[in-house]
Amino acid sequence: MKETPNPDFAGIHEEVRAAPAGLMAALRKEWPGLGLWIAAVLGFGSLAFRQEEPGVALSVLTLFAVLMGGYLGSAGLPVDSVRRWMGADIRRIYGIPFALWFGGGLLRIIRGASFDFGALLLGLAILLIPTMMVVHNRARWKAIDVLMVAGSLAFLLIPGPSPSDPVGWAFRIGAGLWPIPFLLGWPRETRSRSHLLFFGAVLFLWYAVEFQRFPENPLIAGGPSYDHLAVIVLFLWLLILAGRFPDLGFTFRWTWRDVGAVGLNLAGFAAFALPFGLLTDFIAPAASPPGLPEALIRLLAIYLFIGLPEEILFRGTLHVHFQRVLGWPPLRTLILSSLLFGLAHLNNPPKVGLYVILATVAGFFYGRTYLQTGKVTAAAMVHAVVDWVWSVLFR
Repeated sequence: MKETPNPDFAGIHEEVRAAPAGLMAALRKEWPGLGLWIAAVLGFGSLAFRQEEPGVALSVLTLFAVLMGGYLGSAGLPVDSVRRWMGADIRRIYGIPFALWFGGGLLRIIRGASFDFGALLLGLAILLIPTMMVVHNRARWKAIDVLMVAGSLAFLLIPGPSPSDPVGWAFRIGAGLWPIPFLLGWPRETRSRSHLLFFGAVLFLWYAVEFQRFPENPLIAGGPSYDHLAVIVLFLWLLILAGRFPDLGFTFRWTWRDVGAVGLNLAGFAAFALPFGLLTDFIAPAASPPGLPEALIRLLAIYLFIGLPEEILFRGTLHVHFQRVLGWPPLRTLILSSLLFGLAHLNNPPKVGLYVILATVAGFFYGRTYLQTGKVTAAAMVHAVVDWVWSVLFR
C-alpha cells in the first residue's frame, strides 16, 4: 500500500533543505551579531590558551563558541519555522535542556572535576522544570498553577548555600515572599488571561542564577560560568517556545534613531546619577582607570554577560508580560518594571538604599530606551555603558 505523505513532515523537510540559504540570509541580516560573536570567541580564546593546556583550552573554547552561537545567533533565527519544528516532536523541545546539561557534564569531565551525582541531578532539574512550566503554560489562573510556581521557587530558595550576612538572608526571604502579595494583588479581571506558569518559569531561572543554585562550573578561572551561559540560551529557547521571542526586538541592526535614543537616555541618567552619586558619596573617581584595551574588553564582557541578559529578563520579558496581561499605560508599566529592577539589587551592600534608588532610576531609562526603539539590544547598550563607566571611572 502506498503511504500518504505527511504534509507537516514535508513542510519541515523543505525547511531543512532551505536551511543553508536561510543561514546565509540570517548572517547577512544580523552581521553585527556575528561580529560580536567573533570578538567574544577571540577574546575568550586568548584567555583560555594563556591559562590552560592546549587540549583543554580548545575544548572549553569549543563549548564557549557553541553557547555564544546559541545566544547571539538567536537574533537571526526564523522563529516561526523553529516553532513549527519544535511542535512536530516533543523530544525536540526537551532536547535543548538535555543538550545543555550534557555540555555541563562534559566540561566537568574535561576539567577533571570530581563526580557529584546530586549536583548533576540538581543541574538537570533546574533546566527541565522551567521547560515543563512553559510547555504546560496556558492563559489561565488555577490553583494548581499557583502551587507549581510556589513549589518550584521553594525548591530553589529553601535549600542551598546559606547567606553570609543579614542582608543576604533578608534578600532570600524577600525573594520567596514577594510573589505572594504580588499575586494576591493581581487585578482579578486580568486573571483569565494571565500566563502564570510562564511567569513562574521566568522567576525560576532568574532565581537559579541570582541565588547561585548551579554547581560551580566555570569555563576558565575568572571567566564566565558555563551554567549561566546555558541559562541564557535556554531562556531564549523558552521565549521562542512560548511565542514571546518577537517581543524582545532581539536584533543588532540599529538605525540612527536607535543610536540617538541610546545617547539621549544615557545623558538623562547621567544628569541624575552623577550629582546624586557624588553628593551621597556613593561613587568616587577611580584612582587608576584601566588601559584602553582592558577597558574595551570590559565593555564587551559587560554588554554580553550583564547588560543584555538583564535587559532580556526585565525589559524584554517582565515588562512586556506585565504590559500584555495588565493592559496598563506604558508609563505605568515602566514604573512597575523599574521598581522591580531596583528591588532586585537589594543584595548589594553596603549602601543598599542608595543602590536601589540608582538602580530604579537606571531601570527607568533602560526601559525608556526599549520602548523608544523596540530593541532589547539598544536598552542593553545603555545598561552596559552605565555599568562600564562605573567600573572604569569610579569606585
